[in-house]
Amino acid sequence: MKGGNQLKIRANIQTKKSNSNFYEVLSLRSTNVGFEEIKKAYRCMALQYHPDICHHSNKEESTRRFIELRKAYETLSDPISRQIYDSEMSLMDSFESELMWRKSKENRKIVFTKEVWERQLDGLRRRSCNRMEKKKSIFS
Repeated sequence: MKGGNQLKIRANIQTKKSNSNFYEVLSLRSTNVGFEEIKKAYRCMALQYHPDICHHSNKEESTRRFIELRKAYETLSDPISRQIYDSEMSLMDSFESELMWRKSKENRKIVFTKEVWERQLDGLRRRSCNRMEKKKSIFS
């Protein structure tokens, strides 16, 4: 069951990653905002991107942005949905931190392995040169 949960978490993380952060979508600078601030931000952004108000050249992009705004507002304005969203975002952040830590650990390991390999190679070269010099001195 544990593996199944990890797959669900990863799927949710992929979904969240493909979308922007809902707080950023609504141009909110903090996650510690009240309902009124969310509502005000949504109304301001909705007026800017509503498909009926925008110019025809930007209609497709405005429609896409408006749908994203609406989804962000619906999620953040409902206390339960917002709590779930915030916990998923927190989980995603910790998952990404863990992933970055593992990658940096792997990179350190690769660098360390490369350094060890280069030292061994230098040692082999020195021994080879010493043997060649001994052979030259014997035959000279």
